[in-house]
Amino acid sequence: MGLETYVFIHLIGVLVLFMALGGTLVHVLNGGTKENNNWAKPLAAMHGAGLLVILVFGLLGLISLGIKPSEFNLYVWIKLLIWLFLGGALVLPYKVQGSAKILMFVVPLLGSVAAYIGLNYLMRM
Repeated sequence: MGLETYVFIHLIGVLVLFMALGGTLVHVLNGGTKENNNWAKPLAAMHGAGLLVILVFGLLGLISLGIKPSEFNLYVWIKLLIWLFLGGALVLPYKVQGSAKILMFVVPLLGSVAAYIGLNYLMRM
């Protein structure tokens, strides 16, 4: 597989992750809890699968560009931190009162930063 395939599959993972986060955030914003969310487990599974796809195919894309893990620059580490935060973002709305409202703005902002880094720095290497 080539870089284009890795990027495409990576983006599918991003869409799945954001769909799971969005579903959870809307449920909590409408007054729902984890206990009364019939979709809590499927959303968590989608979230985890999306993260796994993002990580695996993002790293495969870097490898196809000839970047070894020992050569990761600041941009790669920033993206990894963003995905790490978004990985934990699924539990925040259930655990921290009022965080769903904040995450409705933070999640797309972090996704935009990750996309900007990917398009403007990593893809030009």
